[in-house]
Amino acid sequence: MTLHEYHSRSLEAALIRADESIHRMRQLLTDGGQDGVVRKIENTLPMETREALLANVASLRALLAAAAQTFSLQPHPLDMRSVLNAELATLWVIFENCRPARMKGYGQEFSQDAREKLEKNVDALLAEILKLRAQLE
Repeated sequence: MTLHEYHSRSLEAALIRADESIHRMRQLLTDGGQDGVVRKIENTLPMETREALLANVASLRALLAAAAQTFSLQPHPLDMRSVLNAELATLWVIFENCRPARMKGYGQEFSQDAREKLEKNVDALLAEILKLRAQLE
């Protein structure tokens, strides 16, 4: 069954987000958590529960694939370079918005020391992003 182009794009966007979410859930269940920089996800699930959840996540992904097939949504291969560049662009915006000048709208001033340290950290993060971007060119 083929949908109108607008409906097809909307459904495709929803299925892409769902597929990415399913991938993250599967990764967490397989890895047993995540050792993040500021958010650590600890495994508090018994092995049997994780295995059952993995099976259900696989079922959910199969249903997702069936929905895509039902509505003739085809995979669109993306060049990894494009995806990585998009991620880097998102990170750039995130870190630019962490600058003290952009965070002043929260009603609290930064101390001079905190302002300087935050600017220095943001500059270092953005410099690293530029290095990564240069590697992708």
